[in-house]
Amino acid sequence: MRQALFNSLQVAIPEARVLDLFAGSGALGFEALSRGASFVCFVESAKPVVKLILKNAEELGVNERVRVLEESVMQAQAELLAAAPFDIVLADPPYAGGWEEKLLLEFPWNELLAPEGYFCLEWGAQKSLISELPEKVPYLVKVREKNYGDSVLTTYQRQD
Repeated sequence: MRQALFNSLQVAIPEARVLDLFAGSGALGFEALSRGASFVCFVESAKPVVKLILKNAEELGVNERVRVLEESVMQAQAELLAAAPFDIVLADPPYAGGWEEKLLLEFPWNELLAPEGYFCLEWGAQKSLISELPEKVPYLVKVREKNYGDSVLTTYQRQD
């Protein structure tokens, strides 16, 4: 699924400013860097995982192209807005947390995402609290959706 995600964004990634929400190990953000992104901001609340991201950034020699926020996605909003805009926002939230609607409806996409930027959301139709995502929400229009087993990858593009 990661390869499909990055293949679908390949023309947008070079020199992009990327935001990796619910970063976990940072695999998505580091993949973006390896494909030419200029900067990645990781948001992860688990301290041991944050240490892993920082260690990996150091080992890969990309410290100057990385920022790690050790807090919840909702707590990080002010810092994210200060660092905005981002060309690509990646999110792989816990499936059962109801994050899909929170992210789509409560995030300030008009400030966070660059014009025509992309928001890519991985979710699980069978494990999530919802069974489908809307075609359009304020500032975002669905441009791609693909199923991969139990997971769904939905891509939105910013449109004013």
